[in-house]
Parts: sequence; C-alpha cells; structure tokens
Amino acid sequence: MKNMKFIALFLILMIPWGTMAGKRQINMADLGVTPQTPDCTPAIVKCLQECKDDKNITMLFEKGTYHFFPDFGKDKYCFVSNNDEGLKRTIFLLEQVQNMTIDGQGSNFIFHGFSNPFVIYDSKNVTFKNFSIDYVRPFHSEAIIIQNNPDGIDVMIPKSFPYKINNGTLVFTDGRSKEERQTTVSREIVYPYGSLLEFDTNKRETAFMARDYYLGNTPLVAKDLGNRKVRLFLKDLRGTVGNTLVFASANRNYPGFTVSDSENLRFENITIFHSGGMGIVGQRTHNVTVESCKVTPSNGRMISCTADATHFSNCTGKIELSHCIFENQMDDATNIHGIYVQIARQIAPNEVLVQLKHTQQLGFDFLQKGVPVEFVQGLSLITKGNAVVLEAERINKDFTRVKLSEPLPEGIKVGDAIGELRKFPAIHIHDNYIGKNRARGMLLNCRGKTIVENNIFHSPGAAILFEGDANFWFEQGGVNDCTIRNNVFDNCLFGVWGEAIIDVQAGIKEQRDVSRYNKNIKVYNNTFRVFDDVYLLHAYGVENMEWKNNKRVMTNDYPSVRQRDSLYKIEYCDGIKISEP
Repeated sequence: MKNMKFIALFLILMIPWGTMAGKRQINMADLGVTPQTPDCTPAIVKCLQECKDDKNITMLFEKGTYHFFPDFGKDKYCFVSNNDEGLKRTIFLLEQVQNMTIDGQGSNFIFHGFSNPFVIYDSKNVTFKNFSIDYVRPFHSEAIIIQNNPDGIDVMIPKSFPYKINNGTLVFTDGRSKEERQTTVSREIVYPYGSLLEFDTNKRETAFMARDYYLGNTPLVAKDLGNRKVRLFLKDLRGTVGNTLVFASANRNYPGFTVSDSENLRFENITIFHSGGMGIVGQRTHNVTVESCKVTPSNGRMISCTADATHFSNCTGKIELSHCIFENQMDDATNIHGIYVQIARQIAPNEVLVQLKHTQQLGFDFLQKGVPVEFVQGLSLITKGNAVVLEAERINKDFTRVKLSEPLPEGIKVGDAIGELRKFPAIHIHDNYIGKNRARGMLLNCRGKTIVENNIFHSPGAAILFEGDANFWFEQGGVNDCTIRNNVFDNCLFGVWGEAIIDVQAGIKEQRDVSRYNKNIKVYNNTFRVFDDVYLLHAYGVENMEWKNNKRVMTNDYPSVRQRDSLYKIEYCDGIKISEP
C-alpha cells in the first residue's frame, strides 16, 4: 500500500504544472505579458496563434494593469448587429476556439486608440473572468456647462478630453504629441460626435427631462475662450450651470466583446468601464451567461459604454443576466430580439429576393438551408404562414436570394418581412441594478420563456420596453410568455424615453383591431416608487396580460410634471386583467 501511494505521488509530481484535469494553463508572464510590458498586443496575438489548435487552455494573467495598442492587432471585417460594420482591428481575436478561459485575476486591461478588445467567432465553451476593460481616451467626450448665453452655451472641457478648434468648429482628438504618435499609432485620432445630452453632475444621471440634441452631419461651431473654456454656438441649446454636457460618439465601431456564431459563453466578474459601442453583443449564439459583472464609468467620467450594456440578436439556448450593475451607458441595459428581412422582389411563387433594411444589420446572415421562417406583414405584424429555406444565396451585404419550401401565402407581398423561427432562448434576468443611463432599462423582444425578477430599475425612460417592428428598426419581437415579478422600479421615467414604466408597444400600423403582437405577460408583486402620476403600464396590441399585487409608493425625489386620471393606458388589447393592491 505504501508503494502504491509513493507511485501515485510520483506520477502527480511528474505532470507539468497547469495540465491537471486535462486543462493546460498558460501563465502569460512566461510569454512576456506583464504589467511592465509597454504593449501587450504582440504577445497576445502570438499566443492566440500558437494555441489555435489547443482545445483546452486557460490564459492566466498575474494581477496588474496591462496596456494594449492597436498597431499589431489582427484585422477582421465584421458585421455586428446594431453596431457599425467594418474592418475591426482586434486585440483578442478568438476564432474556432474551444474550452478556453481568460482569467485576469483582478487585472485592468487598458486599450488605446481605435481597437476592439475581444472578437469571438465560431467558438465553444469560452469563459472570461476577473478583469476590467477600459480605454485611455474614451470614444465620447464631456464638458461642464458654465454659462448660458444668447448664442448657445459656454462649457469647460476637462483635460481628459483633448480638443482643438479647427476652422471654427469643435474637434475632439486623442491629444497625443507628434513624438508619441511616432512610437505608437502614427496618425492623430479624431473622435467624432453626433449628438449632445445633458447629465446631472451631482446625481450622475441624465438631467431631469433632458432631450437628445442631434447634430447630424453639421459641424458644431465653436470659439475657444481660453483656459479650456469653449463657446458653443447653438441658439436653442440650454443647460443647467454645473451639469455635464456629453458629446455622444457618432459611431458604434468598438464593442467590448463581440460574440458571433458561438456556443456557451460565460462572463464572470467582468467590469466594462468603457467601450466604443455595446459592452457585450451576441449574435446567432447559443447560451450566454453574464454573472456578477459591471458596466460603470471610470476616472470620474459620466459615461460607460457608448451604446447598450448588452445586446443579443437571433440567439438560442439560454440568456442569463444576474447580479450585475448596468449603469451610465448611452443606451439600454439589454435588448434581446431577432431580425426581419424585407421582401424586395418576388422571383417565383416560392422564391424571393430579400433585403436587410437597417444600416446596422447589413451582412447579418441567418437565412440558410434548413432554417424555418415566418412570413410577417410589415405594417400589421400579423404572421401569415411558415416555410423552410431550401436554398439561400447571399448576393451582397444587402440582398439574399431565398428559395422556400412553400409559396408566399396570401396576404404577403413585396414590402412584407421574413423572420427566423428558431428555438427562441429562455431569458432569466435577476438580481441586477439598472439605471442612470440614457434611454430605457431593457427591451424584451424574445418569444422564449422570459423571467425578470428581483431587479432594481432607475431608468430615465421606460424600465421595460416591449417593441418589435417590420417597417423601421426591423427587430423581430413578440413575447409569448413573460413574467415580471418582485422588482423595484425606483423613480423611473424622469426622462423622455417612454410612455410608461412598463411599456408594451409594437410597430403595428394597420389592422390594429386584430393584431396582437405581445402575449401572455404577467406582472406580479413589484414596487413602483414614483414622483408623479406617471403611467405604470402602457399596453398596445397585447393579448392576455395579468397585473396584480403591485404597489405604488409616492416620493418627492423629482418635480411633478404629469397629472393623469389613470395609472394605466390600454389600447387595442384583449384579455387584460388589472387588480389593484
């Protein structure tokens, strides 16, 4: 027996460190990736190339701060749902990876310039944990309002947001000297902005009832007043002195994590301080878990992500968001939906040319041989029939030729839509804090079983919005089984993005008397803390909804601006049951 124990101990000691349980562990410091490394990108790219055939590894970083520059990143052209397409200069490009874990052990990953931190394609069983991501210079800009005047407003721009006045217009830059540009990215980087929005500096949230000021392609005329003070010439722009004016990024080019056509993704104890697009965006992916993560600003900034904290399109399996903080992003905490294509031409009774309509959906492939689909009227959102794709030929990023198992049903014509009838994911969103961001809390547009429970919402718009349309955004929605219970809605709708705290809408333009897009919604045991007679519920085009045991508590936290005779607005619905507490 003693000899057997000795032999077992000897065999254990002979196993190389890090290969226990079949998992090879790579200590990144052994590859020259340390907090003292000036630019960790080359070593990361080399490590991922050398390990591309290894199906079971952990990349382990010793705790510290790591810097990543874009110069030696990998290029990949990406079509990313609800973000901007383009050639993405990526630091961590994971393609056809299996059973990989990236463990930062509490590290901070700092990215420089125009770079995408993580892009994941065609991979399985990938876990990210225990690190944060941030940028030295964020993709948006901020300033403090110091004075209103007849021509516009005066602002003071902090040093952390470099700028210049170029031909009488305000331009934000990276602020690097010529010497610095010679050692890293050679070009001066300009950070374009497309809209303005006022934030309450003390409350660190959108200013009360503030609205977006969209600039379009019009340059913002400005004058440098010295000492980093700038006059902005916009006659109808006003703000509260001391509040923060956010210059929102004009693009969504640099999401924190882009996940596509993958399976079993897990995010654990990840903090996203900033990203130049969405924080985590998943498309055509099976099973995503986001647990104990944060989206929150750093370094005194007002803004975290420049778009949604999380976003999921045409996914399957299960999506779980739990014990997270989603705050100060420039759009919603999450949006879970599918995508419609529009019928552009009928070639034969069962053959059509379809088009992706929204610019941030171009190149989104979901029509493949064997995929079941539905035919949906574009203006009524009524489903008229189903079929299976027999052939699909992608012509370009806009158009695809599709041959179907069935002819177009009666009532479907050019201008109507086709959506995928996949196995819709189960959604569980629980124990999160969501608030202080621009726009809504979350958009629920998934037909799988959806449960939203034990969350705190403090959203300037609708806390929960149900939407979907086939004539503008072309986002496939229509919940079939959704339960909202035991949440706290804390002074929501102190802004302008929504009609009710729970806002059930749809892009139904025709046949409103019969079209019922969202179905079987249950709202139980929630607390609504409100400062005026805001609608608690707006239901439009809904079939079967039960509202019971929900409590309203009045506060004095904001000025009262609404006086209504009812707490509920119900339009074109069937089977709505409302029980007051």
